[in-house]
Amino acid sequence: VKSGLEMAILSVASQLYGSFLPQSLAANHWQKDLLSIPSSSFGLLPINGLITRGETLETISGSVGRVSKNINFGSVKVKIGHDDVDVDIRTLRGLRQSPSSVGQIKLRGDANRAWNRPLADTFAAELKRLDSSVFESIEFIEEPLMKQSLDGEWSIERQVAALDDFTRRGGMPYALDESLADLAEIHAYNFDRIAHDLRAVFGGQERACTAFVLKPALLGLELSMQIASLAQKEFKINAVFSSSFDSGIGLAFTAILASVVDNSPFSTRMTKYSHGLGTFSMLGGDTLSPPFETYVNQEGMLNVPSLSRALYGLSLDEISDRLPTYNAVPSANEPAVTSTESESYLATTSSEGRDITVSVSLPLPFSDSIASSRFTDLPQMSRWSPWLNSVTYLDEAGLTEWNLNIRGVKFSWKAKSEVLNEPKGIKWESVSGLKNRGVVEFEPTSDNNCIMKLKMSIIMPYILVSLFQGMPSVVQEFLQNKLLKWSLEMFRDVVKADLALERGDNELGDALFGAVEGRANALEEALK
Repeated sequence: VKSGLEMAILSVASQLYGSFLPQSLAANHWQKDLLSIPSSSFGLLPINGLITRGETLETISGSVGRVSKNINFGSVKVKIGHDDVDVDIRTLRGLRQSPSSVGQIKLRGDANRAWNRPLADTFAAELKRLDSSVFESIEFIEEPLMKQSLDGEWSIERQVAALDDFTRRGGMPYALDESLADLAEIHAYNFDRIAHDLRAVFGGQERACTAFVLKPALLGLELSMQIASLAQKEFKINAVFSSSFDSGIGLAFTAILASVVDNSPFSTRMTKYSHGLGTFSMLGGDTLSPPFETYVNQEGMLNVPSLSRALYGLSLDEISDRLPTYNAVPSANEPAVTSTESESYLATTSSEGRDITVSVSLPLPFSDSIASSRFTDLPQMSRWSPWLNSVTYLDEAGLTEWNLNIRGVKFSWKAKSEVLNEPKGIKWESVSGLKNRGVVEFEPTSDNNCIMKLKMSIIMPYILVSLFQGMPSVVQEFLQNKLLKWSLEMFRDVVKADLALERGDNELGDALFGAVEGRANALEEALK
């Protein structure tokens, strides 16, 4: 979910700093100088085919090995976990034994925690008894066991212990998937706390876990790379990157992360698996042009260099022609400060490390009571912030969900907010997704006028801080002189238009709404 903004900013940064994404991300993940990583380090990436639960051999085009668009995948992932394990066993055996199967494909199952221990053990034992060759072709089973809780509490340690027992009893390897997502949610996606728990389970102990399955669309790009790096360096466990039925753009970014991890010096002598990007075959259309599928050859290999060149052109085009040239970056002891001042709009932006803070103010021709009552009606936000799809209240305590859309990539976050009385306004802080916090206050200057003051902080992802020098200035410029400036001015004009219509001045109200619509269209174009 939170990966959408990371994709947008990475795309902008890649173009601004003249490097393709694989090399840039590798410099951070491999801890090497960017210039020492040639584009030839990244070639073809193996991806697996997909058979969803409920499909039969008759519904799979070309039968196995050619599961999608006549592609000969070397590995096929099968959604298993039926109440009747015989159904799963027949499907797996049919895949390997089909006359149209190309070569000896490898198989993996995804049970999505569907089985209790007896059912999981029965599946492994029966498959081995009926067809040892199919059993031996299984790379791993993703999360075969139900969530292992004690007195209503779940832990990664208890889950892994149960999965280890499953492997020891039946000899079938497993991979973690949902457990990693659960752990991330428990720790509010804080990598340090996640790493602490993973080290407690995997550090210094031999586990039967074969792979970590990572979904950047759920975990975020930054956190996915951090977990992959930890797994490779400290646990000697490789990562498999997987999609969540993403668009072509989401698949492309996931593929690039997978390529960086696969070619990491930390992955030497590790088994490398195909990555779970075969969902492209289920897309009715694609946000990527040419479509993602055009980069996949008949052997199920993705051309990463060509895909990287396609992504290099994706950016928030309006940003690039407004940016100054950055020749130097302030030292850590000298936070960067930029400011904008016009007749009415004042803005100051500072950055220190990962934290970017923007402070803006704008005079408003109506009272603080009117301003506060209109602004704190959060579902109305999209009227003056066209980059927002919606803001929805989730409870009476002030929890809200925010949904955005940038370049066709949708993402969201949740935030806690509190309405203020002295002075009037509102403050908020995100509780998931993009880390941000802020406050808006309306200070009265007369009975019918006030000044709107906004201060907002955003924490930059580690990836951007370490890769792109000067990147905070890019984000500052965009926040200060585009999103916030236009949004605040549109708020002023929307309220003025509402007040004009409420007192019967339709001509002024219509004129103001026309100006708002024009500015909204311009801002939407900047975000395409």
